[in-house]
Amino acid sequence: MNYDRILVPTDGSDRAVLALEHALGIADRCNATIHILHVVQLDSVTEMPDDERLRERIENAGDEAVETLIETAHEAGHEAIESAIERGLPAEEIRAYADAHDIELIMMATAGRTGSAREMIGSVTETVIRTADVPVLTVRES
Repeated sequence: MNYDRILVPTDGSDRAVLALEHALGIADRCNATIHILHVVQLDSVTEMPDDERLRERIENAGDEAVETLIETAHEAGHEAIESAIERGLPAEEIRAYADAHDIELIMMATAGRTGSAREMIGSVTETVIRTADVPVLTVRES
């Protein structure tokens, strides 16, 4: 299978860097563009108009998460990069971005939660796996 567009969502964690490293291996073989996406999750805290400093910190963290992956890709010699920051619910925005940009593969890291912790907290990766229209390849931290 040849992929032209690969999406790597990032939450700023080391797991996202690991997912990018795997995506770079595929992208280099396929001459694909890597799309890096961070979703600022909108909730009651970030939507509060009087909490400007908190909103600014959250948005700056998203900028840093995307920039870290861009730098990692460039250091690996991969220049075909596109990036975006969206606002909303992460799984929904990941799927919407994939649809809007004709993404052919989504590469994501798993959080490593099992049992009741996963059930209580939920998982963006699990939701994307169940609902995406394209293949989702997951990477587990070793």
